[in-house]
Amino acid sequence: MSACTGSDKKTDASGADSLSTMKLATDSNIITAAIDSTNSQNGPAWMGTYEGVLPCDDCAGLVVKIMLHADSSYMATIRHLRPKENKEDSWSGKFKWINESTIQLEGVRTIAPKYIIAENKIIQLDVNGKQVEGELANKYILNRTDIKK
Repeated sequence: MSACTGSDKKTDASGADSLSTMKLATDSNIITAAIDSTNSQNGPAWMGTYEGVLPCDDCAGLVVKIMLHADSSYMATIRHLRPKENKEDSWSGKFKWINESTIQLEGVRTIAPKYIIAENKIIQLDVNGKQVEGELANKYILNRTDIKK
């Protein structure tokens, strides 16, 4: 089971909220998602490219790449990790904000469409819009890959 264990807000010199953190407890770990105002719907930090390998029921994994654009459009590519199969599916569309830190990709066919926007990553939610719990929780994170180090 996941539960919110607390939320902390920091304010800047003007008194405006600049950072909220939310700790989500799971059976085996705690995931802390930093929700900075720049990562929210009104900030620019969420725009970018996110990549990772998500779990798959009938293959070794799904290689996923999602690009989020300022005009609320996205491009996604998915490749199943299967022997002798190198087929890649891709599509594009619009996404909508469910709340300050969660988006839903419209027209998605292969993967669950809802994601939490966090600092330099997006976290895929399950088909019911809930965060995945337990030992597999960290396997549903796509990391931002277009940031220069």
